[in-house]
Amino acid sequence: MRKTGAIKLILIILIMSAVLVSCTEEEYRASRLYKSLTSYEQKGETVALKNKKYNKIDLSEKAVLEISKGQIYNADFYEAVNIKSASTASIINSEIISKTVAIRASEQDSVINAISTNIASYGDYVISISDNAVFTGSSLNIANLGDTGAAIQVTSKASMVLNNSNVTAKSTGVETDSLVSISGSQMTVESMKFYEGAAITIDDSSFYTKHGIILLDNFNNENLIHISLNMKKTKLTADNGALLSMIDTKASAKLEDTTLSQNEYCVVSLINSEGTLTLSKSNVLGSIVADERSSLNILIKDGSVIKGYINKDNKARTVTVQIEENSVWEVTSDSYVRGIILKDKNLSGIKSNGFTIFYDTKCVTNTWMGKATIYLPDGGKLVPLK
Repeated sequence: MRKTGAIKLILIILIMSAVLVSCTEEEYRASRLYKSLTSYEQKGETVALKNKKYNKIDLSEKAVLEISKGQIYNADFYEAVNIKSASTASIINSEIISKTVAIRASEQDSVINAISTNIASYGDYVISISDNAVFTGSSLNIANLGDTGAAIQVTSKASMVLNNSNVTAKSTGVETDSLVSISGSQMTVESMKFYEGAAITIDDSSFYTKHGIILLDNFNNENLIHISLNMKKTKLTADNGALLSMIDTKASAKLEDTTLSQNEYCVVSLINSEGTLTLSKSNVLGSIVADERSSLNILIKDGSVIKGYINKDNKARTVTVQIEENSVWEVTSDSYVRGIILKDKNLSGIKSNGFTIFYDTKCVTNTWMGKATIYLPDGGKLVPLK
């Protein structure tokens, strides 16, 4: 984003903060700003607007609207922009600031295309997309200015494509059980929450969080039973806890050209979950832990590296590790796995640093070890668990 655009947004936010927070409703209604704004409602038709100011835009009945260089300032309504009934809105080079939800789209075939627009809210969400609606955004600055509000919600078979955008919120960045694609974007948020039913693709993006990415059970729809997460060329940080957590869910996560690092701390955590973790040209630096109700299959391929221990406390129900040629698990403490598959028969796929990996003799993938202790090149061992 150009600095002039960012400064302009900050100035508007400061002005609106004073209006929306400090004054009474009577004072605001008496202000010049309030009196200059009107609501825009469109049913059907195709309309193009430019350089207009409103306090709300409402589209329904297959309306089609393009608004450029618009300004929408909302302090009175449930949302600043509301798109429904198979309507389409294109919002270009505009500014939206709302005390509540800034943009809401719902119902089949409702579409919002937002380009080069600044969107801010003090509400529960800045953007809420639901019920088969579609949101595409490019070159956006999305900010929740409240103390507890989230940035983006995508639910109930809705979908979102977000490119080259900046997102900030003190709560969740993206909360979804639907189809989401994020590329070339940066988010500074508390966490990312993906619920069962979600299919998320992330490419060339950075996430600065307090609690990482959390994959969760979908309590609102028990028919949704799986989460798919694909991350490519992605940077992810977390101040506290694991970078990637699975809680009460079934999920698969694939990392490509991505490094997840918490040094000696937990990178991946499972609680009452069944997970699959696939690494391709990626590095995981830190520990992987799972509780007694969880199972995890790990595939390390295409030159990937895991540096850390896995299931150190032997709590997980089951953990299986498959190491392809030219990939490495560098062990930093004794670890417990049910099964271990090595495509490189000279054992170069494990750098043990003198530590022991315990394996389950009852697991068919371990028959190649013949229930024996296998001594590794750098002093460690593969030991049958008694």
